[in-house]
Amino acid sequence: MDQQSTVRDIEEKARQRRISIPDLCARAEIAASTFYRWKKSPTNPRPKGANFHLVERLYGALAAIDAEDAKRLSRGGKAVAA
Repeated sequence: MDQQSTVRDIEEKARQRRISIPDLCARAEIAASTFYRWKKSPTNPRPKGANFHLVERLYGALAAIDAEDAKRLSRGGKAVAA
């Protein structure tokens, strides 16, 4: 998966879990500006290369959200994610 595909994947997974990119980045202890520097856009035609360890932390934060939702559901609560 190339960098832009990874960025889109993280954005989609965050959207599915109803968490903003800045909130996801905060959970992963990454500055949101770092994530946005990885994303190619008209204002950022040459995105900075993503650091593998930081990408892992973002996916780890997504997994933690899933675990929290599973725990909440097992107790009869509602999931944060859709």
